[in-house]
Amino acid sequence: MVLYVRWLMRLTTILNRVYNIPGFAYGKVRLLENANGDGRLEVQVRPRAGNRPICSVCGTPGPGYDRLKPRRFQFEPVLGLPVALVYGMRRVNCSRCGKIKVEKVPWADGKRPVTKAFA
Repeated sequence: MVLYVRWLMRLTTILNRVYNIPGFAYGKVRLLENANGDGRLEVQVRPRAGNRPICSVCGTPGPGYDRLKPRRFQFEPVLGLPVALVYGMRRVNCSRCGKIKVEKVPWADGKRPVTKAFA
C-alpha cells in the first residue's frame, strides 16, 4: 500500500513534466478499482491561485461566478491504466459578452470528454 501512495504522489510530478497545464495544477490522485480488479486513475485538477477563468466565447479573463459539478476528461493511459482528469469548471461573469459562460480549459475543446493530448 505504501508503494502505491509513493507512486501516486510521483505521478503528479510526471504529469507536470510531460503535460503541464498553464494556470492549473494537478492535485490528488486516486486509484479506483472495480469488482473485476480493473483499475483506473483519477487526477484532480485545480486552478492556480490568482488564475482568473477565461470566457469560452470571447477569450477574455473575468471574475469567477461559481463552479459546476466535476467533469471527467479522458487522458492518456499511464502504465496500462486509464487516466481521467477531474475538474469542476468555473463559470465566468464576462464583461465583454455581458453573459455568464463556462470557462475555457486548455486541455479540452467544448463539451468533448476527451483531452486534446488523448485525441
